This record gives sequence, structure tokens and C-alpha cells, in this order.
Amino acid sequence: MALYKQSEKLRFLIDSLVKLSRLENGIILLSPQQGALQPLLESVVEQYAAKAAEKGLSLRLHDTDISAAFDMKWTTEALANIVDNAIKYTEHGTITISAVSYEMFARIDISDTGTGIPESEQAKIFARFYRSKAVQEQEGVGIGLYLARQIISGEGGYIKVASVLGKGSTFSIFLPK
Repeated sequence: MALYKQSEKLRFLIDSLVKLSRLENGIILLSPQQGALQPLLESVVEQYAAKAAEKGLSLRLHDTDISAAFDMKWTTEALANIVDNAIKYTEHGTITISAVSYEMFARIDISDTGTGIPESEQAKIFARFYRSKAVQEQEGVGIGLYLARQIISGEGGYIKVASVLGKGSTFSIFLPK
């Protein structure tokens, strides 16, 4: 069992590094299309509902009729990385996904009631391989948020984080309309 778990971790690391390399070298081409956010958000919730439930967390989606320009496959990957982190760093409570419409952007918020991120580290968390000393015992390699930022910026968008230590974090993804 331990060997199987280690091989799964290794496979995840290799897959992440391959995706990262392809994205950075322009091998993966993002092709944003205008589309409704609801199916995108539902697919991410579907992917993580069991993992959240297993941990006793509530994963909520506020329905939306907002549209934006995004690459379905790669934006799902970016959001999945953020939701996965939210589940990983939340011991109890809720992860909420919602969307807000602006004139030029659609904003997707992924909020959790987790440990929060110290202000001094908020700028660093999107760096490749960055891991906070506070979460060294948690699984992870520090690629997920970097990959998410690369994908979203490749689509003409950006990511911001707002966090209060001990209260939780909100990752806001801005996608062009």
C-alpha cells in the first residue's frame, strides 16, 4: 500500500512537470472560446465533491449565468488546482465557488474556511515550487498555483488572492469576456 501511494505521488509529480514544461514551451496552445461558466464550474465541483465529502467539508457552487472567454480543458485544470488546495488546507467548514460579472471580466471566486496564508507569503505562493514552511508536512510539490497562474494569464486573465490567517482564503480568477 505504501509503495502504491508513493508511485501515485510520483506519477502526479511527473504529470505536473510535463504539463508545466509543455505550457512554458508553447507546446500546449490555449484556445479560449466564449462560453458559459456554469458547466466549467460544475465539472470542477463534480471532480472534487467526493474528496471534500470524505474530509467532512461542504463544497458549494452558486449557480451563474455569466459567460467568459476560456479554454475549457485548461481552465478546468487551473480551477481544479485551486479547489484541490482549498480542500487540502481546510480542516472544517466550506469551500464556495461563485462568479461575479464585470464589464470586461468575469470573476470566479473560490473561497475556503481553511488555515489562511500569511500576508508575507501571499505574493510567493504563485512561484514555481514554492511551499510555505507551515505546510511542509502536507502533500504537494508547489506546482499547482504556478500552473494555474500560467494557464489563466495565457488566456488573458489573472489571479488574485485575499487571505486572513486562521480564517481562510479567497482565490479570484479574472477571465476576459
